[in-house]
Amino acid sequence: MPEILRAGRLFEVDLDALRALGVRALLLDADNTLCFWHSLQIPDETLLWLRQAKAMGFALAVVSNARTRRLQPLAARLGLPIFHRAMKPLPFALLRAAKALGMPPKHCAMLGDQLLTDLPAALLCGMRRVLVEPLDRKRESAFTKGFSRRAEWLLGRRP
Repeated sequence: MPEILRAGRLFEVDLDALRALGVRALLLDADNTLCFWHSLQIPDETLLWLRQAKAMGFALAVVSNARTRRLQPLAARLGLPIFHRAMKPLPFALLRAAKALGMPPKHCAMLGDQLLTDLPAALLCGMRRVLVEPLDRKRESAFTKGFSRRAEWLLGRRP
C-alpha cells in the first residue's frame, strides 16, 4: 500500500500531486479537518481549496463519525454528500462514499486528522491516505484528547 501523504492543514494538500497519483475523489473528515470541532466554522483557505478541487474535477464527499443532525447544515452549505456515523476505522462508509461518487477505491483518497480512525479506514479500502494536522488541538472531544492523541504520540506523531 502506498505511503501516507502528509500536509499541514487540509488547504495545504497539493491537489496536483494527488491528481498525478490517480486520485479522482476526495473523502474528507469533518471535525478538525474540514471545519473546527463541533462547529460549522470553515477556514476561508479551506473554502478556496474546496472550490479549486471542484474546478479540477475532483469528486468530493464528507465521511465523518459525527451524527447526521450536526452534519446536515455543513452538507447544505458546501453542497457535498455526507456519510455520517461512519464508524471509522471501519471501512464501510468509505466504500459507500466511493460507490456513490462512482469511483473505485483505488481512485479515492481519505483526508483526515486522526491517525487511528481516518487512515486505517482508508487502508482497509485500498485508498490513498492523507494525514493533515488538526485545525485546533485544544478543541476536540474528550476521547480524542484523552486517548487518540496520546496513542498517536506513542506511535511517533508529534504536534
